[in-house]
Amino acid sequence: MDQPAAAGGSDAGPTPVDAFLATIGSCLGTISRMVAKQKGITLEKMAFIVSGEVDVDVLLGRSEEGRAGFTSISIVADLESPDLDEEGKLAFLEEVDRRCPVSETVLNGTTLNFSITQGSAEAL
Repeated sequence: MDQPAAAGGSDAGPTPVDAFLATIGSCLGTISRMVAKQKGITLEKMAFIVSGEVDVDVLLGRSEEGRAGFTSISIVADLESPDLDEEGKLAFLEEVDRRCPVSETVLNGTTLNFSITQGSAEAL
């Protein structure tokens, strides 16, 4: 992981924000394969495009107004299946979303619990 040079990084990898969005798409994809197998659905093509809006001024410390987190996340799904019509695709995606731990965590705002350790993190 890295940050752009303008934010103090070397721009050598994805930002944590980019990785977070990719994680949502990846989780939806793996859960889609699982649900399709369990229900006997053939998926000929599956792709998720995930994007989100973040207040960059809060993220960079230029403002304390607003939220540093995503104000919205959009997911565009491209599914091709001989077994599903448009209504069936939506029902399938609702089932996938319900079972995806990453999107469920975002939806329900899971609490983060912080603690401090003495010594290296390897001891954990």
